[in-house]
Amino acid sequence: MGQPQLQKYLQKKLHSSTNLSHMTTGLLSSAIVSPIYVMITNPLSRLEVIMQTTSIQGKRIRIMDAIKEVANDTRKNGMRGLFRGQGIGTAKAVVSLTLFHQGRIFLTDHFKERNLNST
Repeated sequence: MGQPQLQKYLQKKLHSSTNLSHMTTGLLSSAIVSPIYVMITNPLSRLEVIMQTTSIQGKRIRIMDAIKEVANDTRKNGMRGLFRGQGIGTAKAVVSLTLFHQGRIFLTDHFKERNLNST
């Protein structure tokens, strides 16, 4: 089950079991799904950051070197090393995935309604 499907499922359940608006249930479901998404994608994002933070004049960091860096950090610090940066990643995901996604849905619904009313 992908992120959009899980979010829609949660939104339907929240909407049917509460008297919250569609927009509110959308915000809540996005806020619930976002940390899960970050937890799954964070190790890949770490590899990306490690590879992108080399000096311009310095030697390129290859993918295997970045993987070794994450593996060493995990060995040294356990799960904390694997998921380093999780807090800021979760906050970013909640803001971007929740607010921007729900804003896009709000605008889409608004323009659909406006188009229907203008005909």
